[in-house]
Formats: sequence, structure tokens, C-alpha cells
Amino acid sequence: MFNRSVEKNLLEWKNKKNRKPLVLRGARQTGKTTIVRKFAKQFNSFIELNLEKDAIRQIFNEVKDIKDIVQSIEGLSNSKIMPKETLLFLDEIQNSVTAIKLLRYFYEEMPDLHIISAGSLLEVRMKTEGWSFPVGRVEFLYLYPVTFEEFLAALNEKILLESLNECSLEKPMPLPLQEKAFDLLADYMIVGGMPEMVSEYLSNKNFTSIRQLQEELILSIKEDFAKYSNHSEVEFMKLVWDKAPTEIGKRIKYSNLAGSYSAAKNISKAFDILHEAMLVERIFPTVCFRPPLIKKIKAAPKLAFLDVGLCTHALKLTKDQVKQNFMSPVYGGALFESFISQELLALNFDNRNTLYFWIREEKGATSELDFLIQINNQLIPIEVKSGGHGSLKSLHQFLYRSKTNLGIRLYNGVLQSDNLSVKLPNGENINYKLLSVPIYLIFRLKYLILSKI
Repeated sequence: MFNRSVEKNLLEWKNKKNRKPLVLRGARQTGKTTIVRKFAKQFNSFIELNLEKDAIRQIFNEVKDIKDIVQSIEGLSNSKIMPKETLLFLDEIQNSVTAIKLLRYFYEEMPDLHIISAGSLLEVRMKTEGWSFPVGRVEFLYLYPVTFEEFLAALNEKILLESLNECSLEKPMPLPLQEKAFDLLADYMIVGGMPEMVSEYLSNKNFTSIRQLQEELILSIKEDFAKYSNHSEVEFMKLVWDKAPTEIGKRIKYSNLAGSYSAAKNISKAFDILHEAMLVERIFPTVCFRPPLIKKIKAAPKLAFLDVGLCTHALKLTKDQVKQNFMSPVYGGALFESFISQELLALNFDNRNTLYFWIREEKGATSELDFLIQINNQLIPIEVKSGGHGSLKSLHQFLYRSKTNLGIRLYNGVLQSDNLSVKLPNGENINYKLLSVPIYLIFRLKYLILSKI
């Protein structure tokens, strides 16, 4: 099993004082169980309980006293629970609301016991059934698909990663390494970040077998929709799931997702369920110029898909086509946005991150900026371009209205910074710094921006 960045967060959780039971949240097949099993090597003993099994659930349903529960777990697992030495893992915990409620008593009565719970349908069950985790008695980590940085580390590309981490405006990467980074990025966009696909790529680099596994995963996720909601909603969820990859980068119109098959309100509810399951994400519109970022009510959001590899599979793109689309304003921009969304979401494990884009909707004029992120107390505008060409009109409109002087372009070029002076259609001039960042460097975006603020 290759390393994941979240393992550092798990180790910090293990060693800190006032530790609480940890809930690991994330979409199906993003590697939650595998990571916990690997992390268990840090302990002298490990007990794993899967709450999909009736016999395991009965432990929590029939016994309310923590000491009795511990005794039942020890008997069932034939293993002693030793505080500070044992890791207790409650997998698929969404199947037992009683177990979830009892986490607070583990925290209060056995604070030295390391306990982790996980489940792919946590958000869905919480929303549909109306329960929640004990407030102030648990803590959370969120797991997303494998990032491009993790992908390179899994490939043991130490020299390339070192160069990516050290490159700056003053120390650009050699051209051969830039070309290698883009070539591996094309591989990543085919493979994606689902751990099973990454493992298959590490084993034989056979894109055909990876595509077969991706198709199986897409189908198995659809088959699981029956677990997410009632039967009447399943077909609508399938419609959204099938259509979503073709809608990346577009404003969501539920009628477009529905086609001629159903009312938009049915599709909207299906989208809500898939969003709770972290299979699709909404990127929210905002009109803000300064923090905090606030969603613009009733304005249509954009769509982000679970994984760029599953997206390129759904679009039936080969590696050569992906590389060609790096320069295409058609699929290139959508693929870039899919990848960028995935990378931005994975920058923080402590929260389920929310992404925003900026809009200007005025009479006779509209603007739409691809992303707006907050760093410290400043909102940073980001424009996505496939290729080094194309206007930055929306970026200029944001800079003019916000009175800020730094804009970001994510593209398939080289790392560079330019001081620009632009005349707007209204005759006004803006002077600003344009930081152009190759998309394979998104994991260093915050550092690069801080160096320019």
C-alpha cells in the first residue's frame, strides 16, 4: 500500500493530548479502511469490527454500559483491549446509530483508548435519518481520492517531486522535467485518484485493465444507490451519476441532467443525495470581494465529479486525447476544472471543503471567474486556461471591483509572474500581478500565492 498524506494527520491524532474518537469520512472506495489497517501497525494490537454484520451491531444494541461493551468486543475478537496500546476500528458505523451515540461514552470513560470509526454512507444517513455525532465528543478527518502529489510519491518519482517542491520564480524547473510532469499528469488524468486504480497502475501501467476496473467501480457505485435512499429515487440518482461527467465546468441546470425523463425537482433531490455521499460536489457561486465567502442564494452552482480518472473514462478519452485536450478550449477546460477541483478539495483534511466561483450578473453584462479561494484574510481569484492563450476578462472584472492586485492563472504553461496593465471596456485601467501556475503545481498553490502577497 502506497503512502497517503492523511497518515500524518492520523499520527498527530494518535500522539496528541485530549484526543477524541476519530471519525474518518469520505466517498466510497477512497481508501478509508485500507488506511486505518495500515495505520494500525503503529499499535500493539488492532481490533476491527464491521457494523454491517448483525452480530457486531448487537454488541452495541443490546449492551449500554461501556465496560460490558468492551468485554463483549474482547470476547468476540478474542483480543484484549488495552488503552494506549489498542486501536479499535468501527467500520461502516452508519449502520448503528447506537454505536455512534456511544462514542461519547468511550471518550468520557476510556479517554486513553484509540478509537476510529468510518463509513461511506455517513453523510447520507445523517441527512435522511436526522441523527448526528455527539457534539464536542468526536473529531473528524476527511479523505479524498489520491492527489497528483501522492500519485508521484507512489511512483517513487523522488527527483521530480523534489524539483516540484523546490521550483520557484527564481528557480524554474528544467524543461525536460516540466515535460515529464505534464506527461505523468496525463497518466494521472486517465488513472485518477481511486486507490484501486492507482495500485493497478503501479503494478503494470496497463490502461486497458484500469479502464475495466473503472467501469466495474462505476457500476458498483450505481448498484449501491439502493442503500442511499428509497427505490423511487434510485433511477434519478443514476441519471445524475451518468450525466455528471459531461456537465463539469457548467452551471447546473437540473432539467439538463434530467433530460426528458423526469421533473427537475427529482433530479435536484438525487443530486443532494450524491453530494452527501461525496460522489459529486457543488461549486457555489458568490459575489463576495472580501471574506467571508458567502453563497449567492438561488444562483446556479457548478458541478465537480468524484474523480478525474472516472471522468475521462466516462468521456472515453485516451491518454493521447487527454494530452491533446490540454490545449483544447472544449474538453481541455473541463478536464482542468475537474482535476483542479479534486486537488483543491484535498488540500485540507480537517473539513469538508467548500469550493466557490465568482459571478457578476448585471444588466447587459455577465462575468464568471472559475474559482475564488481564501488565503489568510484575502480572496484570491483564479482563472483556468487550457493553453497560454485566451482572455482573462472575468479575472480583470474581479480585480477592478475588489481593488486587489493579484490574479492567478492555472494553465499548462510554465511558472511565471508578470506585472500587467490592462484597459477595461469602461476605459478604466488596472495594474496587477498575474501569477501563472502550471496545474501540476496546485499542491503548492498556497505557498506560491503567499510568496506574492
